[in-house]
Amino acid sequence: MARNAKTNVRNKKAKMNPQKNKGDKAEREACALLTEFTPYEVERRFGAGMENDKGDLTGIPDTVIQIANWKDTNAAVLQKPREAEQQRINAKASHAVTLVRYKKRPGCKHGDNWRVVLTLGQYARLIK
Repeated sequence: MARNAKTNVRNKKAKMNPQKNKGDKAEREACALLTEFTPYEVERRFGAGMENDKGDLTGIPDTVIQIANWKDTNAAVLQKPREAEQQRINAKASHAVTLVRYKKRPGCKHGDNWRVVLTLGQYARLIK
């Protein structure tokens, strides 16, 4: 298959799943922000969503990071931390956090449209 044909196939696949594209973009944005705001180099973890998923991002020691970029942010806040908890167990990590991306509003500062969400149990484990 010619290089141009391969590129066209990739482009068609990318266009066919806009939700995945949206999620991938949010993961890249979260990586950049966490790398900027923390002393860690944060990267996407490939294989997310597979059996024994260990989170979306890696780089913060002993921590699983789940990303949510959903239209229904209330549903994301309720569902994603539960998934992050299972991923924490899969990764044998101490901590699990969920980052929920909200739409930017006028006057929103750089990175201020993201929220870190924890269950009460995740928060208690974090402060121990």
